[in-house]
Amino acid sequence: MIKITFPDGNTKSFKKEVTGLEIASSISDFLARQAIAIEFNSELLDLTTPLKSDGNINIITFKEDVGKEIFWHSSAHLMAQAVLRLFPEAKLTIGPAIKEGFYYDIDHAPFKEEDLDKIEAEMKKIVKENHPVIREEISLEKAKKMFKDNKYKLEILKNVDEFGEVDKEKISVYKQGEFCDLCRGPHLPRTGMIKAFKLTKISGAYWKADEKNKQLQRIYGISYPDKKQLKEYLKSIEEAKKRDHRKIGREMDLFTFSELVGSGLPLFTPKGTAIRTELQKELERISKKYDYKKVTIPHMAKIDLYKKSGHAEKFEEELFKVKGHYNQDLVLKPVNCPHHTQIYASKSRSYKELPLRYMESTMQYRDEKPGELSGLARVRAITVDDGHIFCTVDQIKKEAKIICNIIKEFYTKLGLYGNHWVSLSVRDPAKPENYIGNEEDWFDAEDMLNEINIELGLKARRNEGEAAIYGPKLDFMFKDSLNREWQLATVQIDFAMPKSFNLKYADEKGGESHPVMIHRAILGSYERFLALLIEHHAGKFPLWLSPVQVKILTIADRHNGEAEKLLKKLKDEDIRAETNFKQETMNKKIREAQLEQVNYIVVIGDKEVENKTVNVRTREEKVLGEKKIKDFITMLKKEINDKE
Repeated sequence: MIKITFPDGNTKSFKKEVTGLEIASSISDFLARQAIAIEFNSELLDLTTPLKSDGNINIITFKEDVGKEIFWHSSAHLMAQAVLRLFPEAKLTIGPAIKEGFYYDIDHAPFKEEDLDKIEAEMKKIVKENHPVIREEISLEKAKKMFKDNKYKLEILKNVDEFGEVDKEKISVYKQGEFCDLCRGPHLPRTGMIKAFKLTKISGAYWKADEKNKQLQRIYGISYPDKKQLKEYLKSIEEAKKRDHRKIGREMDLFTFSELVGSGLPLFTPKGTAIRTELQKELERISKKYDYKKVTIPHMAKIDLYKKSGHAEKFEEELFKVKGHYNQDLVLKPVNCPHHTQIYASKSRSYKELPLRYMESTMQYRDEKPGELSGLARVRAITVDDGHIFCTVDQIKKEAKIICNIIKEFYTKLGLYGNHWVSLSVRDPAKPENYIGNEEDWFDAEDMLNEINIELGLKARRNEGEAAIYGPKLDFMFKDSLNREWQLATVQIDFAMPKSFNLKYADEKGGESHPVMIHRAILGSYERFLALLIEHHAGKFPLWLSPVQVKILTIADRHNGEAEKLLKKLKDEDIRAETNFKQETMNKKIREAQLEQVNYIVVIGDKEVENKTVNVRTREEKVLGEKKIKDFITMLKKEINDKE
């Protein structure tokens, strides 16, 4: 007999070589139907793997992230099997699970949209056939013979052979019906478990993401254990399409791109710039309460600056290099922190000056791959809300808490705080070569961030391998109205860079010490943040952020003079307003203003001119009626100042 221990501490005895599926069945038929795989003594295994020793078990279902990953990877195999049935000349490469769903990269002539319907129909047949999914372990030589007609699989096996990643007598393959694929697993036990799926799109992708290699066909898909979940997902995708920031940004005239300027280089219109300006003003308003000082740096630097900081190596493939006439190697800045160190280093510093808090909103540049650019969400010219604090070790916790308070205040105004979680992002201990700095400093920084996490009740989850190259961080992950996660604000403790640049201050004992540098971002990239805001609000911005807050409509030309007077009064109060004097029906003008997502629409006619009033309604068609102009302006200013 073997003893199996469950996550709640309870134990149960079973015969030797019991499977995870049998263990799940001993608890309930429902759990057996929901089970996808097991985690046994920290190892992921198929449900059909015999267990031969005592151990701790966790029965994995689709509710868990790892369960979704296994389910979606099994779905990629299902799709690949269908593709080979329909297109036997196709060569499979890799088919991983991704954040939402799966894809498979295939060497084949371009697929058509109608091919997706054919592949889906074949997938349904395979599901009905309900093939058992069987793991086999074979030798490397046998694997090479099995995949001798697929150069991509042979290349994967060659890497295994050269680098000795696994036992060469235990190359794992998974079979289902006539289909077989290289895979580590685990997988679902039967193809019939994949009840609902949808192939979503086709795109091109280079083998190993290298543009020098052949372009492959990538088919994306999504799958769920039941049709209801798939239906809900597809509904959310349709809603996301309606909220796509590229579509809304174009309709609202917020930003544009130009082939002549270049891809990934957005141009913001007056309306888009108005939103950016309001965000910057709010950040500066909150930060000034904590004595942050604005600084300004150039957009390029000598490559030596980034060699010294360690960024030249990290961003080597993403650097925009600038060649002048005088043989100096310059780059457009990929980050701002090294520049800020040089402002600190420009004069002698004393402990009495610390902490020094620098902030600025400035542009930095990354040479992103063309295929990865996506509207404002991924660009080459990135406007960053950046801040750096130079302080003593004793001041770290207080300064980090201040940043957390700024984050809370800023995101509360936007209605996002509370619908978020925090990552305590630390080093991957197995890859020390990925980081710079002293190990003892790393331990101290990680401990301090964890103490801040506990003291502020952030309930941060520890994520190994997510730290910056120079230090651990607290990353704030916010969810939008479609429940999608965005990593935005961050607090990063850095002992390494001040030492790399030999920054000093005169300490209390009359000696010299290195300051600590805290990197902070509140909204991160303005471009990406604006993409989030547009999609979160579907273009219906709160009044303080709205590019056009009031639209003034007139019933007849004789009312235009009063409308012009009102427009001036609103602009004098820094309220963004426009008029519409077009020769159109009032209903059409109101509808246009609503489609433009203008918060308040006011109408002026004979009655309003006589009474010195305006007739007010909202974009949601709520009629507020006749209001004195003074009262209307007071109402607007209160709503703007309160940032409701």
